Amino acid sequence: MRAARDRGNGAAVPVGHSGGGTASRRRPFPGKARRERRRPVPRDVKIPGPDHPITVEAASTRVVVRVGERVVADTTRPLVLSEAAYPPVHYIPIEDVDPGLIRRSDTRTYCPYKGEASYYSIVTPEGEVGDAIWTYEEPYEAVGEIKGHVAFYPDRVRLTVEPS
Repeated sequence: MRAARDRGNGAAVPVGHSGGGTASRRRPFPGKARRERRRPVPRDVKIPGPDHPITVEAASTRVVVRVGERVVADTTRPLVLSEAAYPPVHYIPIEDVDPGLIRRSDTRTYCPYKGEASYYSIVTPEGEVGDAIWTYEEPYEAVGEIKGHVAFYPDRVRLTVEPS
């Protein structure tokens, strides 16, 4: 038998053996095992209905979004998404957002009614407001109107709604 090495805790482990069970041994095709773990997980998709209503409507208002005194977005073409008992959310066309003030984030979340959301942070000379904006780039069909629009967390920005 080959010499043993000390694990540092007084336990001897034969050379060439990791000391663990089968989980610690090398797999014959480690690349294949990694690829299999990266498969997307099936997600539940829910359809809005009487138990969870969602409506999307065009609003005839002007919405201005500010961080400090900087205008981040200004639109007269907002959509209002009303979902179940949640407060209504204004969705603003991405074209009406100042592109020089936003930076894409790595954050992603999932809603079974709307799809996968991606996020943006607002970056100004005064500082950064992390993940203040979300968007559904490929929303589910039931809320397809919000494609190309973004929404803002109202506790991270100053959002004003005015008559247009």
